[in-house]
Amino acid sequence: MEALAAFSIFCACVLHAFLPRSAHRLRLAKPNFRGDKVFSSYGIVLLADISALTSIGSIFGFIRLDLAYLYLSVMGSMCLLGLADDVFGTREVGGFKGHFRKLILERKPTTGVLKALGGAAVGIAAGARVYSEDPIKWMSCALLVALGANFLNILDLRPGRAAAVFFAGIGVTCCVSFRKLPSPWLIAALVVPTAFWGIVDSRGRAMMGDSGSNSLGAALGLTAALSMGLPAQLAAIVLLVAIHWYSEKHSLTDLIENNRVLRAIDARLGVR
Repeated sequence: MEALAAFSIFCACVLHAFLPRSAHRLRLAKPNFRGDKVFSSYGIVLLADISALTSIGSIFGFIRLDLAYLYLSVMGSMCLLGLADDVFGTREVGGFKGHFRKLILERKPTTGVLKALGGAAVGIAAGARVYSEDPIKWMSCALLVALGANFLNILDLRPGRAAAVFFAGIGVTCCVSFRKLPSPWLIAALVVPTAFWGIVDSRGRAMMGDSGSNSLGAALGLTAALSMGLPAQLAAIVLLVAIHWYSEKHSLTDLIENNRVLRAIDARLGVR
């Protein structure tokens, strides 16, 4: 584990120094909502930071090794799926319906389909790892991971919005099930780098991209699955399904901008 921690720290340092400056060459610089070209996938560096802190916590015994591997494997897989969309994806179609319609009617696979199927597979694998002997909790965990990943993804359309919802979700999870949290140190390893990059994000200087929103959303869903009782998990799933159903037909950004309370809250999350 010491070698893994050293490697994680090395990767985090290299990515901090190299990736933002090379974003244009790597197709990771895209226009934000104001048309300014910025680093569009800081989720890669965010995951490296989280990996370094998690590895250090495991060395000192603050985080169980199996828990560290579980989170990093789930987040790493989701980050790669998101990165594929950041680099190769287009905005010709949106939503689950649009991507699968293009696949079925035009026989053209998209990175959105890859994310949807890959995210489902990651969720199922995570559920099997945690709750292999309880089919109901297994599927609950799978849904929370997969839906959580896409939930932050569809919110990440304005600076600071997805990061703020991640913090809100972690806060609610901690309040509901404080004594059942998998590891306070692991939560800290998630929160601290996200807070740092969230400031950069909120100022419109970088975007987390699908690599960041997918991995953070999956971590949020996994935390809920490990911490909450089944009734609370099912309530969260119903809420996530409702949000996804609404977003297939309507724009969440329009909903926020047309509601005075939501608009006032959203305006304080970052530049608009």
